[in-house]
Amino acid sequence: MAALEKRQQVQAMGLIGAGHFMSHFYGLTLPPMFPIFKAEFGVSYAALGLLMTAYSLIGGLLQAPVGYLVDRMGPAWVLIIGMSLTAVAIGAIGFADTYATLFALAVLAGIGNSVFHPADYAVLARIIQQRALGRAYSVHTFTGFFGGSVAPMTMIAIAAGTQWGWRAAFFAAGGAGIAVALAMVAKSRLLDAKSVEDEREVERTAKRPPKTGGFAFLTLPVMFFFLFFVAFGMTTGGLFSFTVTVLTQIQNVDLPSANTAFSGFLFAMAFGVLVGGVIADRMGRHGLVTALAMTGGAAVLILVVRVQMPIAVLVLAMGTVGLALGVVLPARDMLLRAMTPPEQTGKVVGFVFVGLSLGSAVSPYMFGWLIDQGGASLVFILCGVCMVGGMFATMAAQATTPRTLPAL
Repeated sequence: MAALEKRQQVQAMGLIGAGHFMSHFYGLTLPPMFPIFKAEFGVSYAALGLLMTAYSLIGGLLQAPVGYLVDRMGPAWVLIIGMSLTAVAIGAIGFADTYATLFALAVLAGIGNSVFHPADYAVLARIIQQRALGRAYSVHTFTGFFGGSVAPMTMIAIAAGTQWGWRAAFFAAGGAGIAVALAMVAKSRLLDAKSVEDEREVERTAKRPPKTGGFAFLTLPVMFFFLFFVAFGMTTGGLFSFTVTVLTQIQNVDLPSANTAFSGFLFAMAFGVLVGGVIADRMGRHGLVTALAMTGGAAVLILVVRVQMPIAVLVLAMGTVGLALGVVLPARDMLLRAMTPPEQTGKVVGFVFVGLSLGSAVSPYMFGWLIDQGGASLVFILCGVCMVGGMFATMAAQATTPRTLPAL
């Protein structure tokens, strides 16, 4: 297919951005309803937490095989099928009358959710020119974070504002996803198109024997990047789950103050994604950006553990940590793009994002156990250790990337 015009590139980015928004939105539709589900279905919070584990873990593990499908079939219909499955499953929760039904639908939604990262990154790698790729990655990542941030308030508002309560909220969420899927169907050819830059790269790579079969994509840089994603997932999984709990214990602040600091962290992280996109395009040196951000954020986390802070300073400190984690994301994406041949984007992205899902799934259980044992301060310390470990994994990936690929 001919290369996309600028207007068509924007449309394609809009489509995958809408899908990424819904992906993160769906990930936070269940937790706001847990108190209602507990009363209605007579189950424990542990059982309700298992819904999120099922949704997140199965979606994460399936990203690797989905990456193969993306490379073989193209991203368009893989993305459309996944979007549709997730939307239908989330919408069907509105009909659920037993916990078993909730669990089955959470699993189905997780299966559908597995397509977004492999397919989205394949589209971006195909249609966006190298000089604008950092900003494109940052906008894409921001749409996801924004979707997650508005989900709880949206679900609660719909549930409180209609006579059908929580069921109406899930019907509305499912309907929104189906609308996005239909828009993707209408513009599916845009999602499978290629830019001029990508077509030239394919022509160059066609001159050497391709290594796309089997597990040839599991190079040393990719394995190091997998470890980076595990470390990043453990960091964000711990901070997303327990920042409020930890702050109330180690900083002796009340619940509203802890939530204010946590909100500062979330908003700064989203803002950091946009800032990181500009830095990624203008500065380059993505490994250096990652190293400075990860070590700086880790140092601030340790400071929060060691020093009692007024609430204003605490909000600033947690915002700095969020900003650091946000800035890393576009640099992370550029590093991954640099070490990935175009014909292997789906497989590589799918594989490394499994690491993110594993880290995100493991850390809440581990850190929750530490808090139960009176070790709340260890949560931030270990998150800082994970950030530094992620920095070293990035350096190792950069050092082992073959010089025949684009420079980092």
